Amino acid sequence: MVKGVLLPDWETSESSEAEHWFRLDDKDCLYDGDQLYAQGGDLRLKLQQLVQMRLTGEAREFLFVHAGVVGWRGQGVVIPGPSRAGKSTLVLAMVRAGAQYLSDEFAVFDRSGQVHAYPRPLWQRLSKTRKQSFSPAELGWQPGPPLPVATLLMTQYVAGARWQPRELDLESSLNEIWKEVRYPSCRPGARQWLAGALAGARRLKGARGEIGEMLPGLLAGV
Repeated sequence: MVKGVLLPDWETSESSEAEHWFRLDDKDCLYDGDQLYAQGGDLRLKLQQLVQMRLTGEAREFLFVHAGVVGWRGQGVVIPGPSRAGKSTLVLAMVRAGAQYLSDEFAVFDRSGQVHAYPRPLWQRLSKTRKQSFSPAELGWQPGPPLPVATLLMTQYVAGARWQPRELDLESSLNEIWKEVRYPSCRPGARQWLAGALAGARRLKGARGEIGEMLPGLLAGV
C-alpha cells in the first residue's frame, strides 16, 4: 500500500512512537488517527494526499513551496506556480537537457536557505483528459545533498510569446512566490526565511512560448 505513496528515500524506524498514524481496515476505511478520513475509492491516492497534508503542515524545520525544482551545475532552479502553468513540461525539458530532477511538486527549503528534493512522479499533461507519468527513477533522480538556489523562475506558457524575462527585486519576487507557500502560518518568520534563500538568486519573470526557443539561453544563464 505504501509503495508509490511515500517518497522513494523513505526509511523504516524501529521506534514504536509516532507523531501520526494512519490505518486502513478491511472495510476500505482510511483513518487519520481515530478519525475516519475516507471510505472507498482510490485509497492509495487519498493516503498520499493525507500524508502530504500532514508533512507540509507540520514539518516545522522545512518550508514547502508549490514548485518544480531541478539542479544545474550544483545549484537549484526553482519554478513556482499554480497548476497548469506549465511547470511539469519545463522541468521535464530541463531534465532531458541534462538537469538533475529534484521535484515536480514542492521546493522544500530548510532554514539555511537550501532547497531539498521532493521526488514524486512527474505528470505531464498531454491533453485535457490524458496525462503521462514519469517516475523519479525514470528521470534519473538519486539521493543527494540540498542545493543553494541560483535561479527563481516565474513563467507561464503563452502561445507565441518570446522569452524576454525581467529581473525582479527581492520584495517583488517574495510577493510572487508567497502565493505558492504551504502553511506559512505554521512557521513563524517564514517570509524572512524564504528571503534568505532567494537573496543571492537571479529572480526572473516572463511569459514563455515553446520551450525549445527558450531553453538554451535559459540554461546558459543559470
